[in-house]
Amino acid sequence: MATQAELNKYVEELPDIYREILAAFPRFMPTRKTGFGLAFQSLAADFEERGLKFSLGEIILACEKLRERGLVKIKHRLFVCPTERGEQLISAITGLEPAAAVTVPDLPPLP
Repeated sequence: MATQAELNKYVEELPDIYREILAAFPRFMPTRKTGFGLAFQSLAADFEERGLKFSLGEIILACEKLRERGLVKIKHRLFVCPTERGEQLISAITGLEPAAAVTVPDLPPLP
């Protein structure tokens, strides 16, 4: 496992598209659970809203490269889901930890 100093150095050298993809997870969905993903189109919409000039094709290609490095998984050819290593990198980029699991009371059985 990388030290915090190693992660910080890696983040500094990370090209913008990768940093923006990883930083989007907590920004887009602040209460997401660890490992929960975003659709490629959600990332593209977030980038467009913030004025970033990355195309959907560039986002998909960058996510595939993140997958090759073991930082994300791509599920159903649609959702980008951070791995444990990806979550560590997201925390290093954003300074945020993934939100705790959200719970609600059990639903009583119908009479």
